[in-house]
Amino acid sequence: MSKDGAERRLSINIAADIGARIGYLATRFFIPPFVLQHVGLEAYGLWATIFILISYLGISTFGVSNVYIKFVAEYGARREHDRANALLSTGLIFASTVCAALFVGVWLLWPEIARWLNVSPGLAGDARIIVISVVAVFLLTTALSAFKDALIGVQRIAQVQGIWVISYLIETVLIFSLVGMGYGLRGLAIAYLVRTLVEIALSALLAYKAIEWLKLSPRRFSRASLKTLLSFGGTVQLAGMLGIVLNSIERVVAAPLIGLQATGLLDISNKLPGMAASVPSAFLTSFLPAASHMHGGLEDESTKKSAARDFYVRGARHMNLASGYLYGLLATLPGPILAAWVGQHYPGAALLMFCYSISWQIHLLTGPGTTILKGIGLPGKEFYYAIPNILALFITLPAARMIAGEWTVLGIGIGVASATVMSAIFFIAYANHLLGVRAGEFVRRVVLPGFAPHLAALVVAYPAWMLSSGLGRWGAMGVVVAAGAVYTALFTGVLLRFLFTREERRSVLGLIERRIAQATGRRIALNPAAEA
Repeated sequence: MSKDGAERRLSINIAADIGARIGYLATRFFIPPFVLQHVGLEAYGLWATIFILISYLGISTFGVSNVYIKFVAEYGARREHDRANALLSTGLIFASTVCAALFVGVWLLWPEIARWLNVSPGLAGDARIIVISVVAVFLLTTALSAFKDALIGVQRIAQVQGIWVISYLIETVLIFSLVGMGYGLRGLAIAYLVRTLVEIALSALLAYKAIEWLKLSPRRFSRASLKTLLSFGGTVQLAGMLGIVLNSIERVVAAPLIGLQATGLLDISNKLPGMAASVPSAFLTSFLPAASHMHGGLEDESTKKSAARDFYVRGARHMNLASGYLYGLLATLPGPILAAWVGQHYPGAALLMFCYSISWQIHLLTGPGTTILKGIGLPGKEFYYAIPNILALFITLPAARMIAGEWTVLGIGIGVASATVMSAIFFIAYANHLLGVRAGEFVRRVVLPGFAPHLAALVVAYPAWMLSSGLGRWGAMGVVVAAGAVYTALFTGVLLRFLFTREERRSVLGLIERRIAQATGRRIALNPAAEA
């Protein structure tokens, strides 16, 4: 594939991924307040905690997906299709065996799990059925992820995201229907099951249709492929384990120390910042196969290093601009947004949402480094982020406990956010060193443009806080929508006039011109300078 063709496919994949994630964000925006209204904070806290549990179970096969994507991309670039089939077949057998063992373990260890969840007597009856059911569905997804990951490996990301959109839209309809009819947490579990089955079935069908060389069979199991899964995958898995621990540590600590209501409050405060992260994370989905394809297709080491450096800076810049747009508003308007979103006031939630928004944006800046380094065969470098993060937690969490005199929701949340920021800054400096990027260049081209949107958000923040004060939920929602529209207009103007380079401006306006021409049949020049 030519350079222009590769960049075009990368752009299409990222655009499709972002579009799908924005749709997901829109559907998830309405689900938590609806579920809270029907099941209450404690039951909602249980549901949120279940997904912490299954994320820990996913650690066992976390590295497998990354192995699929990286090596399918590399083998595809070298047209080594037999090796790709052997790897996928071996991975299916390995992952299915591990997932089956995990399910049996959860079934047998349920009494200990129930004690950790700190389930109240009122929820004890449903908790066992729901937890075990959700675990089974999740493990099924993990065991059969080879089809989806193979599609990502051959850079069919737009199609994968199309399947995801269909699946989460079906789940959304079922959630509102079943929970609204009084099925509660069981309705959520049924919706999750249906979504999973639809996603697995469509991914398998598309994989066999789109990948001509795909031939999976137990007979293709090979020790060489298993060694690849356990070596590269094991390193990624350990790093992923640490990442999952760090992403959920505040709720893991809060559940036994304070209770499920504290877990629910932390989840509500972190829900929108965490959901917003899914949009810029779309870049990372495309970065891994693109970096692996580039690494496998280039021969000269100096060319590989130069290409990786350029890819890293451009990717981090565009990703941070996308992050800045979302977190600029979330960080400056947490109070009005929460009032409009959940319709209730939870003490400390706005401050926690501000802290999470800042820490998420800085955390996402580590993504291009970890992903591209992984793509070029250096997965272990991710430990330079995870281990400092853990060490920082040993400082920030006890400090929060000491300052407050007891364990509090605010102390735990702020302590975790602070540790994330400190360790992220350390890793970004390390990744820049490895990839040959100077600190000044990174700050100028990546950091400052990504945080400039916060200044635009401050223009609308004070009026929005004042106008929404004392209003009901719908009044606050109107204020937030209006503030968001004004902020978007300001951000767009600042982006085009001051933040984009001439090349970026020409590229974006050219893309808009082509879309207008496709839709209307008329060509409109949005960039007169380009015409000249």
